[in-house]
Amino acid sequence: MKYALAFLCCLWAFHTRAQNLELNQLKSFIARPALKVTDSLKKAGWALHPELSGEKALQMYQTWSFGKHKAEKAKAMAWFRIQADHGVINQLYYQAPGITHFNVLLKEIVAAGTEKKEEQNIEDKKISTYYVSPDFIFQTIVGEHSYTVMVMANKAP
Repeated sequence: MKYALAFLCCLWAFHTRAQNLELNQLKSFIARPALKVTDSLKKAGWALHPELSGEKALQMYQTWSFGKHKAEKAKAMAWFRIQADHGVINQLYYQAPGITHFNVLLKEIVAAGTEKKEEQNIEDKKISTYYVSPDFIFQTIVGEHSYTVMVMANKAP
């Protein structure tokens, strides 16, 4: 019985951790081959949405979701979108599973020595803020129940 309980606890911890991507992970995805990143997303339990993905010439974008929202089963707990040119990721969007995890990411962005460049209100009661460091550009988009972080390189590879 105690082994079953330990196994369930480990499984739950892995499931919860898989959707909570850390800033270092997000930054590490930039300039990596898209195939390697998508393989790691699959292994972590993320699901690809072909209807929200596509390719045009040498540009590709893919949308992934993780888990089911507790209150609304039709919604995912977290979303992830990658964009790639020539098979290499150049930009990504990560919709965090909640404000707590988003605040952790925001603190990491600020602690990384970024400079806050611009904040603006956008449609549907959302606020968009840009943070710039020598290596990365971050955008945070906060809505009523939506907390997104965009990451892209600040330099050409």
